[in-house]
Amino acid sequence: MQTLDSYVAAAQTADRHAAARSARAARQARRGSVAAGLRLVLRRSTAEDEQALARLARLDSAPSPTGDMLVAEVDERIVAAVPFGGGRPIADPFRPTADIVELLQVRAEYVSPLRRPASRKRFHLPRVRVA
Repeated sequence: MQTLDSYVAAAQTADRHAAARSARAARQARRGSVAAGLRLVLRRSTAEDEQALARLARLDSAPSPTGDMLVAEVDERIVAAVPFGGGRPIADPFRPTADIVELLQVRAEYVSPLRRPASRKRFHLPRVRVA
C-alpha cells in the first residue's frame, strides 16, 4: 500500500516530466523557421520566379504578386516574399515562416530601391564680417 508521500512524489514527477516536454517543444519552436542544416537565402526576385511566386500566393490565398520582391529560399525553394514598395507579404502557410517574413521586411526596407537616403544635417557657421 502506498503512502500519501509516494502519491505526491509521483504527481510531482509527472508534472516535471510534462514541464520538460513542454520546454523542449518550446525550445524547438524558438530555434527559428529554418531547421539546422537548411540554407536560407535572401535575394531579389527574377523573371524565373514568377511561377513559384504565383504558387506561393495561391497557397497563401493572396493575389498574385507584381513588381520587385525580396524572396527567401530555404533549400532552393521560395518560402516567403515581400514586395519592395510595401504591401502584403506572402509565405508558405505549411511552414513556420513568421521569422523569415519579419527578416524579409526589415531587409526590404533597408535595400529598397525606393528608399531615400537619410538627409544629412548641415552645420551652419555664423558669418563673420571683416571691418
